[in-house]
Amino acid sequence: MFKSSYIVFILLFVFTNSVQAQRILTGYVKDLFGKGIEGATVSILGTENRTSTDLDGFYKLRVDIKPPYKLEVTSIGYIAQSALLKGNENYKDIQLKRDERVLETANVRGQTENQRRVNEIKRSGFNVSVIDMNRYANQTANVNQILRTAPGVTIREDGGLGSNFVFRINGLAAKIYIDGVPMDDFGPAMSLNNIPVNLVDRVEIYKGVVPAFLGSDALGGAVNIITKQRNRHFLDLSYSYGSFNTHQSSLVGMYTNPKSKLSIRTNAFYNYSDNDYKMYTEEKYGILIQKVIDNKFVTIDDARRFHDRYYSGMGQIEVGLRDKSWADQFFVGLTYSGNNKQNQLGATINKPFGGNWTESAYIMPTISYKKQNFLIDRLYADMYANYGYDVTRNRDTAKYNYEWGGRPITNSTGNTPNREKYIRDNTSSLLGRINLNYDFDESRTQSLNLNYNISTNDRQTYDKILNHNTSGLPKNMIKHIAGLAWQSQWFDKRLVANLAFKYYGIDTYQKIDERKYDDNNQYVSGDIVTQTNYLGNTGYSIAARYRIFKDGGVKFSAEKAYKLPEMTAIYGNNFNILSNWDLKPENSDNLNGGFYYNTFFNQNHFINLDLSGFYRLAKDYQNTRIVTDNGQDKFQYYNIPGVKIYGGSFEARYGYKDVITAAFNGSYDRAIDNQKYTNENNQQVSATYGYQIPNRPWVYGNLDLGFAQNDWFSKGSRTQINWTTQYTKWFYLSDSHLGSLASKNYIPTQLVHSLLLSYSWNRNRYNISGEARNIFDERAYDNFRLQKPGRAFYVKLRVSIL
Repeated sequence: MFKSSYIVFILLFVFTNSVQAQRILTGYVKDLFGKGIEGATVSILGTENRTSTDLDGFYKLRVDIKPPYKLEVTSIGYIAQSALLKGNENYKDIQLKRDERVLETANVRGQTENQRRVNEIKRSGFNVSVIDMNRYANQTANVNQILRTAPGVTIREDGGLGSNFVFRINGLAAKIYIDGVPMDDFGPAMSLNNIPVNLVDRVEIYKGVVPAFLGSDALGGAVNIITKQRNRHFLDLSYSYGSFNTHQSSLVGMYTNPKSKLSIRTNAFYNYSDNDYKMYTEEKYGILIQKVIDNKFVTIDDARRFHDRYYSGMGQIEVGLRDKSWADQFFVGLTYSGNNKQNQLGATINKPFGGNWTESAYIMPTISYKKQNFLIDRLYADMYANYGYDVTRNRDTAKYNYEWGGRPITNSTGNTPNREKYIRDNTSSLLGRINLNYDFDESRTQSLNLNYNISTNDRQTYDKILNHNTSGLPKNMIKHIAGLAWQSQWFDKRLVANLAFKYYGIDTYQKIDERKYDDNNQYVSGDIVTQTNYLGNTGYSIAARYRIFKDGGVKFSAEKAYKLPEMTAIYGNNFNILSNWDLKPENSDNLNGGFYYNTFFNQNHFINLDLSGFYRLAKDYQNTRIVTDNGQDKFQYYNIPGVKIYGGSFEARYGYKDVITAAFNGSYDRAIDNQKYTNENNQQVSATYGYQIPNRPWVYGNLDLGFAQNDWFSKGSRTQINWTTQYTKWFYLSDSHLGSLASKNYIPTQLVHSLLLSYSWNRNRYNISGEARNIFDERAYDNFRLQKPGRAFYVKLRVSIL
């Protein structure tokens, strides 16, 4: 079905462009820093021919007169520019200079949805930063690798492509969204380390207080990934190949009929990697790679992963209408995704697997509706619903254990083969969301937002080997999150404030099998037990921004917020995460403050400074630990009663035209055990009270230097070089105050450097890039000394057709 859809899409695209090619003038309108200017007016003087640029700064203009003619481009906040076109020019790019005499203006009428959202972000009191992912379109990176360079963000992975990861902002768990929809509702194959950068327009990172319209239960903040959506035809294809036999490809495109406004948009990606990178022994860090020689375990210098292949794919198609009297957008869609992951390791490197893997298949129909002036003037409605069905299989067919040489070895029970494992989870989910925003006046100085999210997850687990063990007993979770927010602007919009109240509800239900059987599978004792639990909590937040002067100001926010447990945290995943039915929601009282300064000078230079600090008192802080289960090391989520987290971050950016870019940031994030007593009568002082929480990075930073030049080798080309450095200070794996100094295990300081070289020609239509990651082969770790890939090389080809 997807294949035929793509063929129809491409034929429609080629046909419409071939008909219009000789009568259309195209080009880009950009600022001096190479960023597209959305909403600029492009016109032919003396005629009625005019159009507006899209969010890339791209325009298409029908020309009805013969050359020469004069092209004029205008945009609020920029100096108008004109150009005389002679001959048969089919395209013309225009650069606009900022008009320093014009104050920042928000033109509400006639805004596109993207303009409306970007202006909301700029005006809001939230501590939010926006990453333009189009800057990274030629990199082989996924969204994960770009996000981890943002200040205050930590992403801890277990290994290479497709590995598990933990995502935090300023030390607390953060929620991840795709176009405002929680990523949890897109299936196991849709994760940050799977999504290619080519599918994404921008990423919004909220630190601290999260807007009510996201319906979030995150404490540290949230990430909203905005995928590419255009009103025009476009098609973007990419393919990359690199170390460890890694293949990554993506497709994103859209077609809109200009008369009927019927739109078809599609997204797809495919990822594959053997992940057969080397693991190294580091005795001083407690990392020992061992191989059996002469019936003895002997430490060796290095070994390759031999059972860690991963592949994933996703296909999405949406069909709908735009710009109708009854809807700005109405789409129905279908998403299919799947993955297959060989599991080389559990929670540590001690026991590699040789026959363990996980695979999933997920299908999700969706419906969405958006409308400004819904029912009444100035009421904006955004409604969305989906249904998901996922089948996940966890299997281990290895009869014996394995050693790092890749050979099977005798297990702990002698020559008796291991029991084959085959666990299947059938999970159905439902998400409903409604978001209403009412503006009390045309200038949007006073707005009211109402948001409600309900999500359900129902899992049935089947042991396909021992059917009596779990027999499809259900595990269910329902979440309710409601928010009401009021945003106001005062003192000629110098002060922006947002006050919100939220309700968090979670309802959990499970049946567990406590029956016992003898060696002949005959019933002995026990029964099937039902457990239920409901928790409801209310929270509040306030966020404010005050513009002290034109280019700078301060931000402040405070909140009482909750983080509800996920399905995996409570019920486990039947592989390396154990269940914890008693896991409680994490809650925290948070304070955030910051200063920002953004300015242009001499038209050609740009400087951005951003300083922020935070203080958090968290209760029932959710963390992970290693637990031994049937001789295997596994993860388990648990609550730490009280944690105090404080710190700050800074970021400095500089740009010279579209030639030189430089960015440097650093973060300090310290978590202290704040639970003084271990008993209810407050007599026993905890041994960990006042000490830092182990196994979490607390000092980290990033450096990004870029140089670019246009029209090298050919007209309309662009050459770009980027150097990036990631720094993480060493940190203890266990409590730093316990045991002798020599016995303490820790993850060492890491300094990882990467280099990217890209070249595009024919005005960014064709692109080729090469990337060297971790050039100096630094030993890289995130979780429990689980090593990540070392030095790697990649090449990427990309075609972008407009």
